Amino acid sequence: MTEQEIRQVANEVLRETLGPHGFESADVRPAPDFDGEPSLYVTAHFRPQAGVTSGEASTRALSALRKRLLDKGEERFPYIRYDYPDDEVLGDDPSDAMPDRH
Repeated sequence: MTEQEIRQVANEVLRETLGPHGFESADVRPAPDFDGEPSLYVTAHFRPQAGVTSGEASTRALSALRKRLLDKGEERFPYIRYDYPDDEVLGDDPSDAMPDRH
């Protein structure tokens, strides 16, 4: 699948599963995982004051995304990162901070 197709699927699935939790949009970045396997890194962006997503909702979102991608022939595993605009970056090391989305 193309990056655009994966992004579209991710946005559809995460809107369905995380919409009630303040989900706003998703970005996708293909990259190798910690073992060097081709993977997908999905960043789920949330509205301000969305609060933290429950573990149950997070698990449901990942399972639904994985299944939908597999059904469409995409075998790379999706890792979801949750981006809450209200999160405070802890620590003094600037490398701890994630880059801004654009």
